[in-house]
Amino acid sequence: MQLHMPVALWFSLLAPLWLAAVQAQQFLQEPPAFIKPCLLKDSLSNDCLTANIESLFQHWRNGVPGLHGVGSLDPFRVGRLRIAQRVPPNVDVSVELRNMSTIGLSQAKILNSTTLLNSGQYTLGFHVHLTRINITSNYKLKGHVLLLNLNSAGILSADLDNLEFYVALRMRPQSAEGLVFMNVTAIKTDIVRIDKIRVNLTNLFGGNQELERSANELFNENWRVLFDVLRPVLTETFDAVLQDRFTKIFRYLPAKYLFEDFA
Repeated sequence: MQLHMPVALWFSLLAPLWLAAVQAQQFLQEPPAFIKPCLLKDSLSNDCLTANIESLFQHWRNGVPGLHGVGSLDPFRVGRLRIAQRVPPNVDVSVELRNMSTIGLSQAKILNSTTLLNSGQYTLGFHVHLTRINITSNYKLKGHVLLLNLNSAGILSADLDNLEFYVALRMRPQSAEGLVFMNVTAIKTDIVRIDKIRVNLTNLFGGNQELERSANELFNENWRVLFDVLRPVLTETFDAVLQDRFTKIFRYLPAKYLFEDFA
């Protein structure tokens, strides 16, 4: 999976291809045993939907049986990701990540789910908690971060503790192959809590271990400053990753397997 910014434009090009993709792709023939269909009604709390989404994360952590193009959730892999952000005076940087692997997503807990129907379009809301996320990746970095001028490539590793975020997922029913599927039209996330981020980047100064250690200490002491600066581009990237995955899953999974409304 490769993502290139701006991701909003990238996904806008996918919309006209949705129906053709459903028609060309085999759908799941039998409902998963771990899913119980829910009612899609306006609700501030939908415990059935909460249980289903958690089950999808856990049972399909290694991928979706029979669905090509959706790899494992845990570890979740992204082949290439580019991030550029300029917020003087703290950050003016271009970063390329390759072979990024994220561990911990299958342990997501859905604290609450809500549903809303408006003009034939459904909005599902989730409050998600992740106890710990670990990320490793090859990186190339150029620019300045805090007081450091950097031009380096190496290995990045990061641990995120107690991450909470809201996800709003908009979708509209679409008919194909004599069945109803949910076409995901938009996803928006909002990170509301993160207790700590610890990062380590190797080879920052051509192998000078003392300078490298000092730089990583500086990053970790100021992680909140860096996170606030990078939050918009990280959120946009998160939206893109989730939309890519949920779009593929919902166009493979007939709506009646998840929602009583389409039985």
